[in-house]
Amino acid sequence: MACPITPSTRFWFSAGGWRVVAGVEQTMWVEVLGEVKARAGEQEITLGPPRQRAVLAILALRANQTVSRAELIDGVWGDAPPASVEGSVHTYIHGLRRALSVSDQAVLTRTGAGYQLVLGQRELDLNVVETRLAEARSLARAGKGSASADLISECLAQWRGIPLSGLPGPFAESERVRLTELRYQLVEERAELMLAAGRHRELVTELGEAVEAEPFREGLRAQLMLALYRSGRRADALAEFEAVRRLFADELGLDPGAALTELHLRMLRSESGLESPAETPPQARPQVPAQLPHEAPDFVGRATELEQLAAWCAATRASGKALVISAIDGAGGIGKTTLAVRFARMVAGSYPDGQLYLDLRGFDPNRAPLSANDALGQLLWALGSTRQRSEPDELVSMYRTVLSDKRVLILLDNAVSTEQVRDLLPGTSNSLVLVTSRNRLSGLVARDGARRLTLGLLTESEALDLLRNTVGTQRIDDDPAAAAELVRLCGYLPLALRVAAEKISGRPDTSLRELVENLHAAQDRLDNLHVDDDEMTSVRSVISWSYTSLDHELARTFRLLGLVRAPNIGAFAAASLIDRPVAETEGLLRTLSEQHLLEPESDRYGFHDLIKVYAGEMAYSEEPPEVRREAIRELMVWYLTGMRAALVRLIKDYPLPPLAIPGTTHPLPDFTTRESTWKWYEEETKNVAALIEHAGEIGEHEIAWQLTWCTYNSFYSTGLMSEWIQILTIALASTEQLADPGPKARILMFLGIGNSRIGRNEIAVEYLERGLSVARGIDNDHLRSSMLANLASTLREMKRYEEGITYAREAVELVKPESPYYQKAGSIDALCELYVESGQPEQALRYAELGLEAARACDAALLEANMMVNVAHAYRDMADMTTAMREYEAALELCVRQGDRYHEALALLGIAELRRRMDQYEDARKHAHRALDIFLELGGEESDVTLAFLASLDTGATS
Repeated sequence: MACPITPSTRFWFSAGGWRVVAGVEQTMWVEVLGEVKARAGEQEITLGPPRQRAVLAILALRANQTVSRAELIDGVWGDAPPASVEGSVHTYIHGLRRALSVSDQAVLTRTGAGYQLVLGQRELDLNVVETRLAEARSLARAGKGSASADLISECLAQWRGIPLSGLPGPFAESERVRLTELRYQLVEERAELMLAAGRHRELVTELGEAVEAEPFREGLRAQLMLALYRSGRRADALAEFEAVRRLFADELGLDPGAALTELHLRMLRSESGLESPAETPPQARPQVPAQLPHEAPDFVGRATELEQLAAWCAATRASGKALVISAIDGAGGIGKTTLAVRFARMVAGSYPDGQLYLDLRGFDPNRAPLSANDALGQLLWALGSTRQRSEPDELVSMYRTVLSDKRVLILLDNAVSTEQVRDLLPGTSNSLVLVTSRNRLSGLVARDGARRLTLGLLTESEALDLLRNTVGTQRIDDDPAAAAELVRLCGYLPLALRVAAEKISGRPDTSLRELVENLHAAQDRLDNLHVDDDEMTSVRSVISWSYTSLDHELARTFRLLGLVRAPNIGAFAAASLIDRPVAETEGLLRTLSEQHLLEPESDRYGFHDLIKVYAGEMAYSEEPPEVRREAIRELMVWYLTGMRAALVRLIKDYPLPPLAIPGTTHPLPDFTTRESTWKWYEEETKNVAALIEHAGEIGEHEIAWQLTWCTYNSFYSTGLMSEWIQILTIALASTEQLADPGPKARILMFLGIGNSRIGRNEIAVEYLERGLSVARGIDNDHLRSSMLANLASTLREMKRYEEGITYAREAVELVKPESPYYQKAGSIDALCELYVESGQPEQALRYAELGLEAARACDAALLEANMMVNVAHAYRDMADMTTAMREYEAALELCVRQGDRYHEALALLGIAELRRRMDQYEDARKHAHRALDIFLELGGEESDVTLAFLASLDTGATS
């Protein structure tokens, strides 16, 4: 029967409709966008102590969903709850029920799995924001931007301070970040609409306040600059850019991003398009990373898991969250990476700024887990950053700044702990992060808002489908009982099933029942290896089954590959390890891959880490120690010979250190072109880095330091200095075991170079001075000269010119007529640069001609270009403008011909300065802009100098 409505009847809107409560208006209202509060009608509800309010916040933000007791504990207490936590949860739930009981209908209910807070769509301030925001965006799509901006203003009015203010716990901490980020996203969205509607004057004050609160948000800075510019305050807009440039340099060691820099340049040029948003040219899209591994062709099942991952992404996008983090955990070999790659490829199109993949090596049997610093370096390099910082906090800031305005998919594979991952999470970013681990990363869930997905074993049906996909339907269905027994013996583990399937495929004439009996026997033989909860148990038995059926050569190859710590190996390298011809080795590797004992990676092969464990076990149980040592040593010698040959191919007259051991007798790849040689050299540097520590452990100290010396060009070009310094430290320990002091001096020199590259100049000088002390006792002028020149260059960067000149002059004096041209050019180049920077151009020119002659004799184009630019600088500083212009133009021609972009930009900036001195401001501006484009593309620090130069042109032209 319908409830009669009287004048005193009031309504309470709930998830199920309006509740009728006679006499008093009892509308429920919960606020989380500030201090957590609740009201029933006009009556404010007392919510109790902070942790009780924190429980309410979790329930409110997951309204109408069941929240388990464990989730409440994780969210409020984190990883270290007290012993009495269960009682505390009960107390807080009871207190909230009593406080929220405003009618006969329960607002906070108990379900079988947890608790549920029943709220209507208009009973939570965040829900109101989301509803109004959807309406605002519909208006914007309909071309009603000004009205849309007004609706977003109503949304912003819901914020009453810091969200969830004063609440403890990881959940509140992560939600505070998310909801604060949402607010500033709405500020930017509203500002964009108002700028497009010509309402820029209304924005200046509020954007100024927003920038003061969030000084590192480049989007807000750009909008404030544009609002100032369009309000006739061009000087203030330019001053705003200078303020952010100084802030970024001082706090982050970074330049403003490309978009903000481009806006500044357009303002300097007074481009007419700035007055009309429709005329703003689209930004050119840089090349984006696409690093996802290949997808398993026989993927089966996991439909529920894929749907769950998709639902989390959809829900997060709908709620306005910026960042999605999904943590996939489960046992080794259970298919975590396969699932993550499958899902990543499904949604990759939603992340147009790239897909990153990084193996964190959390469970690699031979290599230590990747440190956060090294991981950040690799991710930054993939994202196109060429800047290097030494401190972890600086790297994290740089990484999060680069990602702040991007939609990137990041797959972090094989994480060992929450701590390894946390610094790799973007800050404010519309990105997706997938993390796989054998461990439950509870900290990511509690503190960082990650969603956890724990993978179980395949069902029997899914396991049988996987066999059908790889073996064939008929063979599996012809003997369903044997097939069911086979998947049971494989533990329903995908890795074990794939290995078993290949074993079955290789014996088409043997019945499935007979093969199952063989597997039974293999498992029986390995019973003594069983450990409870050991994920290797089923894998080991299946691999043993495959391994024992290999012929002698395949089994030997499999065992010896288990000794190699490198992440992958090619046929040429493997041939040296197993001492077989390359063609024969290629066949052996291919066969092992076909049996799923190796995983192909382009033209290389790698192990799944569990299979690698087994291969290593077999190597140590079946190969004598002397055989193991000889095999791995020959591989190391092969790599050393190959790296040296590649360097000679890449750089004419390259000063190779003497080698105290014979080279390999096994063939090397054909280094026919510089491009193919460089590609091989860069790829193999990763493998060499893994072998260096192993070489030191087995006492091959000559190999350890020589291999390290060979990695210089790769690490220096990629900028992964932190990882390089680690292996240099290992190599330094090896040099301490050698009688010859030369290797120690060389490694100390590289430690100086590496530390200088990341701004640790004081530490760099210490290493270089130690190295110089060692080198002075060695009869090797080239080594001493190199050490002195590098020390001089580091001192130049520290503006210690007189000391630098002293060392550089000594380096030059060590050069003899018979010295290598590369040595002559390098030492003279360091001296010339010091003379120019210290205001002694005549001295620079005295040496430059000899240096240029040497550089040209050994085809050292980089040294030649650097000296040509410094010669031009010298003539400029001597006021010989005609000669200076001729030298700049000659340097520019050489750089364009050689593809040397950095020195091309230096020459362009030099020409711009000459034009400015001749009052030819437009031509100066044209050359400076060309230089700036290159510096920004390269991430060069000289972009600051160029921007300052352009600003001075703007002032000079109007004075």
